[in-house]
Parts: sequence; structure tokens; C-alpha cells
Amino acid sequence: MKPLKVLIAGGGTGGHLFPGISIAEELLEHRPCDIRFVGTKRGIEARVIPESPFGLYTISVAGLYRVGLKKKITTLLKLPLAFIKSLWILLSYRPHLVIGIGGYASGPILALAIILGKRTVIQEQNAQPGMTNRVLGKYVEIAFIPFAQSSHLFKHPVVVGNPIRKAISNAAKSPTVPRPQTITISIVGGSQGAHKINTIIPDILPHLHQAKTKIRIIHQTGESDFEWLKGEYAKYPELETRVEEFVNDMVELYQQSQLLICRAGSMINEIIAMGKASILIPIPLSSGDHQKENALVLSNAGAAVMIEESQLNADHLFETINHLVSTPQQLSEMGENAKKLYQGDSAGKIVTAILDRFNL
Repeated sequence: MKPLKVLIAGGGTGGHLFPGISIAEELLEHRPCDIRFVGTKRGIEARVIPESPFGLYTISVAGLYRVGLKKKITTLLKLPLAFIKSLWILLSYRPHLVIGIGGYASGPILALAIILGKRTVIQEQNAQPGMTNRVLGKYVEIAFIPFAQSSHLFKHPVVVGNPIRKAISNAAKSPTVPRPQTITISIVGGSQGAHKINTIIPDILPHLHQAKTKIRIIHQTGESDFEWLKGEYAKYPELETRVEEFVNDMVELYQQSQLLICRAGSMINEIIAMGKASILIPIPLSSGDHQKENALVLSNAGAAVMIEESQLNADHLFETINHLVSTPQQLSEMGENAKKLYQGDSAGKIVTAILDRFNL
């Protein structure tokens, strides 16, 4: 059997890239494949893909959303070169299938693949898609989406949830650990941290040890705020804390946590899989306002409390934390409601649907 040639376009952030890697890994379990990614030299894919069994092409492209005029002009001037490089990739590699996973690099590749009559698929990670997938979703043959809310935006939507890392999907099958006497709250702003959330935390530290329930804190700060926040936590030795620049073992973090405080990007998919309660603080004005839409899915399901950044302050955050840790039944119910949103093995469903649809 000849290898199936698959091009996976997009990335930039882990939220786009890791679902694509999950699909790639699942494809390899079904049949021989030659899988290559298309991204940029600045995206996370430039660090991650070279360590994987997959190939990587790069094109020079950037976002046009919420950037200054100078940056926008520079990006537009580079677009013709990005399309020329994308056309060269498609004509020289001749993929049997092109999968767009969102992010800047997916646009030129996916658009040209549609024009060239290639088999095309979108994997959308958010409740509200970004600009690229909103535009091209009307033309691709299948769009795999996490929630039904955005079905009307795609030609052939299939609701499958979101592919997540194997280690987390395996951990999601494990039985729930009984709630301990000490509530562990994990503050995770993504691989780079979340500076806005980080700046609020020192103001609530004096109050946390006064909460009605004993609290332990794990805080992934990101690189830029690590030393500063480590110093802030050191001022309160009575609090049980663990401050990390980056957390490698996210399975362990989820298993230890009873409450997550984080943004509302791709991490919500892992929170859902692990069945954890959360306080979600969406990035304001994200593309398509997708983080707020993600947070609303969980909050409307009774799985999370959403705090918009415009309403975020130390008093509000502490009151929310204190209420949740003081009502363990609500915390447990939120975790159960999150788990109800979990669609199961999304990568397996996606690969099976692709192979059946295109008879590959």
C-alpha cells in the first residue's frame, strides 16, 4: 500500500497545532502515511514538528487581526510570496488530502487546495471559528467542529469535539479521584502564561489563607513573570504553593486540581475531558470573539464561571474562588457538567470519517 500523503496546514499556537498532531498520530495508526505540516518560522510548530516524525514546510505569513497599520501593510505585501510558496508546496508534494487546522499558515494552503480540487478538510477547535475558517468553511468538503453552535458556518459540519493529547485522553478514562480536604487551584495561562491574570494574583494572596476551605495553589506563570511572581508567593509562607515557569506534565496537574483558573482557548478541551471545574477569563476581542464563545459553552452548561477581563479585579476573583471552594457540592457538579461535554475519542472519529468519506 502506497503511503497516504497528507498536508496539515496551520498552527502558530499549541491550540491549533496539537489537535493537528493528534490527527496525524491517529492516521499513522490506520495506514502508512507521509504527513507534512505547513506553518511559520515563528510559530510553535517550528519547535515541535522537527522533534516529531513529521515534515515541516514554512511560509511567511502573519495575522491581519488587531495589528497596526504598518504591520498590516507589511503582511499584505508578503502575501503574494506566501501564495507562491504554498502553490509550490502543493504542486511538488501532491498531497492526497489537505487538512486546515486554523492559524495564519492555513489560509493560503487551504484556499489554493480548494482551487486545485484537492480533498480538503477543516478541523476547528473553537465554538466560534476565526476568519480563515469562517471564509473557507463554506468550500471545504468536511469541517470537524467541537460544538453544534457554529454548524451553520460550514458546508458539511460534523460535531466531534476536539482532539486532545493522547496522555490526557487516556487519563480521562481513569476513575475520578475523591475530593481531598485541601482544594488545589491551578492557575494556567497557557505556555506563555497570562500576564493580565498574573498581575491580579498578588492582590488576592493575603486573603486566600482566610478562605473557609484550605487551599493549595499551583501557578504556571510563563517565562516573563516567573521570577517576579515567585517572589510574591514567597511573602506568604503560610500558603501551600507551587510556582512553575512551565508545566510539562499536564496530566499530573489536572489530576491534582479541583479548580482551574485560565483563559478560554484550547485548554477548555482538556478541562472538559478531565471533568474539572473552572473559572474562565477569555482574552477580549480574540478573533471571532472565540474565547468568549468557548467560555459561554461551559458556563451555560454549568461547568464553569466566566469572568470577562473588563470585570476582572482582585475582589471579584477572590469572591468567586471563595464561593466555589466553600461549596464543594457545586464544585463537584461543575466537574460533572464539564465531563458531560466531552465527546470522547475525537481524533479517531475524525480519521475514520476522513478515510470513509474520501475512500482513502
